[in-house]
Amino acid sequence: MKLLIIDTETTDINDAKVCEIAATLYQVGENIRETGAICSVSALLPVTENPAEFVNGIAWELTTKNPFVDESMSLLKRMAACADYTVAFNAEFDAPLVDKLLIDDDFSWTNFTPDWLCAMKDFDWGYPAKNDSYKLTDLALWMGIGVSTVHRAGDDVRLLVECFNRRKQILPEIVNQAIFVSNSPMIELKALVEYETRSLASNARFHWDGDRKLWTKKIRECRFNEFVKTLSFGVEII
Repeated sequence: MKLLIIDTETTDINDAKVCEIAATLYQVGENIRETGAICSVSALLPVTENPAEFVNGIAWELTTKNPFVDESMSLLKRMAACADYTVAFNAEFDAPLVDKLLIDDDFSWTNFTPDWLCAMKDFDWGYPAKNDSYKLTDLALWMGIGVSTVHRAGDDVRLLVECFNRRKQILPEIVNQAIFVSNSPMIELKALVEYETRSLASNARFHWDGDRKLWTKKIRECRFNEFVKTLSFGVEII
């Protein structure tokens, strides 16, 4: 099985444009000698501004100087085409951005949409996370992996690749379980809290929906029973 481990850096969160993309093709073999990274690509993509420069340190002027954008995207396309699944640490954020790039005529992509796995929400690394939400750096440090830089696509991909490397002995089992979880439908929960206890929902990573006046959170249906046991308040499925 081949996984495409991918990450993006963007110019914003709400109106995001990808200014950097990186990916590693990772082979999950029947034994550890046939398991590991086999091909990588990383490239800046041209943008005209980057309001998130204070986070990722990418000057928009620099993104216009990459002479190998088309070649990089062509390689990434071929890597994606031979991957069984595409993995991002936070697939909910990265998937729509990458899917849009896959059909962007500027990069000569064909209409190809990958099957996604979320390394944070679908994989069981054994990490003692609460509320199904944590950072890649937290996972890496817990695994004993040194972290030198963050918020660059290539660095974050290499960090996630090393997390996979640390689980080579049981990686097929972990990946197959993640595939099972990813096929479970998403459900939306409403936190049953009062104004005075709203911090309980916030601490459990529920998000305030101002339009509906609700604290909500989306999780996989197969994780529902396990998740509600961690809460100190009631929930309803919307």
